[in-house]
Amino acid sequence: MNKHIKTNSYMSLGASYNDKTKEVEFKLESESAQNVVLCIFKKPVGDISFLEIEMEKRENIFYASIQKKKLFKYGKVFWYGYRVFGKNFPKSKEYKPGSDIGFISRLNSDGDRFNPNKLAYDPYSIELSHCHSSVSSDMTAFRSGGQKFLLDNSKIAPKTTFTLIKEQKIKKTSKRALKDEIIAEVHLKDLTRLVKIDSKGTYKAAAKFAKFIKQTGVTMVEFLPLQEFDSYEGGANHWGYMPLNYFAIKKQFSSSKDPYGALYEFRNLINEFHKNDIKVCMDVVYNHTGEARIYGDNEDANLFSYALIDNSNYYKLAQNAHYTNHSGCSNDLNTINKITSDLIINSISFWINQGVDAFRFDLAVTLMDTSSSGYAMYDKNGGMLQYFKKRLEEAGHKINLPHEDSIDGVNLIAEPWMCSGAYNYQLGNFPDYFAEWNDVSRDTIRLITARPNNVNPYMMKNVIEGTPQKFSTKLRSINYVSCHDGYSLFDLNTYDKPNPDTKGGFIGELCSKYDGNTVEQDNAIRKQILILMVSYGIPMVQFGDIFLHSKSGNNNSYNLDDKTNWINYKLDKRKEKLSLYIKNLIKFRKENKIFSDIDYVKNIEYYYPSASKVNDFDESYWKNNASNIICFKVNNDEGNYYIAISKDINKIKLTFPKNQKNKIWHLIADTKKDFINLKGKAYKLSSYELEPYSACIFREK
Repeated sequence: MNKHIKTNSYMSLGASYNDKTKEVEFKLESESAQNVVLCIFKKPVGDISFLEIEMEKRENIFYASIQKKKLFKYGKVFWYGYRVFGKNFPKSKEYKPGSDIGFISRLNSDGDRFNPNKLAYDPYSIELSHCHSSVSSDMTAFRSGGQKFLLDNSKIAPKTTFTLIKEQKIKKTSKRALKDEIIAEVHLKDLTRLVKIDSKGTYKAAAKFAKFIKQTGVTMVEFLPLQEFDSYEGGANHWGYMPLNYFAIKKQFSSSKDPYGALYEFRNLINEFHKNDIKVCMDVVYNHTGEARIYGDNEDANLFSYALIDNSNYYKLAQNAHYTNHSGCSNDLNTINKITSDLIINSISFWINQGVDAFRFDLAVTLMDTSSSGYAMYDKNGGMLQYFKKRLEEAGHKINLPHEDSIDGVNLIAEPWMCSGAYNYQLGNFPDYFAEWNDVSRDTIRLITARPNNVNPYMMKNVIEGTPQKFSTKLRSINYVSCHDGYSLFDLNTYDKPNPDTKGGFIGELCSKYDGNTVEQDNAIRKQILILMVSYGIPMVQFGDIFLHSKSGNNNSYNLDDKTNWINYKLDKRKEKLSLYIKNLIKFRKENKIFSDIDYVKNIEYYYPSASKVNDFDESYWKNNASNIICFKVNNDEGNYYIAISKDINKIKLTFPKNQKNKIWHLIADTKKDFINLKGKAYKLSSYELEPYSACIFREK
């Protein structure tokens, strides 16, 4: 039951050790570069290179092969980087680091930003030595404007760490499909930062926390970005949506300072999660990087790696070689380009080989981009998405459909929009092997509680049935009420506007304030989670929401590495009761498999409160915002379920549909009465009085 881990020995680019020749082979891809000098260092900071090799170019690949003993002469690890020359700065025999010998321009019309004075780390690095802000807080050493262009930064620049890597084995989880998961989104550090545990806030601590996670009912943890990023980029960058490298794990989250120690610790985390039958999903950002940032003048940019190696192929460029910004984060990856698409495929393959079970793609519509110009054009049948699955399968990986039971393979989840560009909203348009975050479901569940007069039964039915008008294939909807980006669940029902300290949050985000009425507030929270757990699709919560974590109304806490984001597990009595209710609803979903059945929707019948069936064509009911309740029966051989969701200001009398022979209804949950009993409380009457704005579940036994 173990999964063998493949490592850098199997990577087609970057540095890898050849055991037969006893050499380390270096391969760097660049279509535009003319010359590359490989620089080897014995320390990551403070020294000049002890070895420099002019790399040989074969087509678009630069090669070098060096004997192991020559590279490891100072220890079991070395660091390296590249000086890259091109049309705007061709190599001259007289060139010396820190000079302008050979220099033509900072940026040419082809979009080249070559500058051998700036050392580039390898795009295929398994570990970066350090981040840029730790040696140059204002990025002066890495910028290309003015005299900064001539500053040789090789002594302080982040470098690629290389050492011989250990193989490991990872235990597998039980055989199950994505449809059967309960997903919890969480930031790695926030998970344990306030817990009394060794190495809090690290992979090591998270691994020790696996048993606690399991007790909540969560079966898959979706970590916010873990690919290396600079926590202090732009002042502060806690969430990590500014990746520096797609193969290196975030070093700061490791308790180990050893070379590749972070990677080993991350593998151990996966192994411990798998031992507890919890899968691991990585949130990955392949739409932009944390590098390409302009400082007013287009010639003054950050130069870390991709821009130095092949700027015009890694990034989308508009007129005058400006970076495009359809991601809303200063630049866009050029995903239609082969060099960039190869990087993405190889990166996903690498993390699968480390034991990762699933991937959530941030602003995934970038994979549909068909335009090589500065004008993004997204097409569900175009871009690299058209061969995405095939490429991963060619690399030896199985891509599972969301409803497919498997002990092998991975699941893919899309955030189906971009910030701008033609046809940038693509909900429901990804291939059937992708599940998708469903903002229609999210917004409707919020409306039911926050703006009930704006919701009708048809909209509620749409949520319950997994937004069928958007998803032509089954079980692809990731249903959620809140995520990292926006209010927490508790704050969603507490504040009517963002905390004024929020930096860049969405002022108009839908929320509802109950003016201190905690009874109504708690009912709304229970009701939202109940709807989530009985709807067709895959439910996702924030892990902190299980414990009613509050960010004091901050709905964009990307920049805060403090108690705003760190999850507090010490609850008052009120939150303790709410937390237990949420955990019981999660348990209800897991124990009652009918709700994750691929044919769940076929088993649903809709009723008026009087127990007569609703006519499918009764638009006076379905499309009427004054129709304040939806009632439905889920037919199941082992016992039917009856669920009612009300948005009425008054109590509503529910008359039950006729029971199966020798069975009666049992009350499972009532959100307003704060009642939940998974075994069910026998209810022998033929009708039930549902409280205002509440929801209930009955089961026939």
